[in-house]
Amino acid sequence: MPKFGATMRSGEVDIWFVKEGDKVSKGDQLCEISSDKITNVLESYVEGTVETIMLEEGEEADIGVVIAVIKPD
Repeated sequence: MPKFGATMRSGEVDIWFVKEGDKVSKGDQLCEISSDKITNVLESYVEGTVETIMLEEGEEADIGVVIAVIKPD
């Protein structure tokens, strides 16, 4: 879970724009994350294939928790 704001402690995945098996490029939108003060879109840092989505829509996680695994191509 990325940290989008100075006071953000956790975030909730509102919606995934990708599914397991999808190929993504750097900058592609992966999901929308909301916290108590802000909603942001998480973009991919790498090019590859979405291997595992660890957090389902509506679930919350603390900052730093892995929410998805992208296997580089």
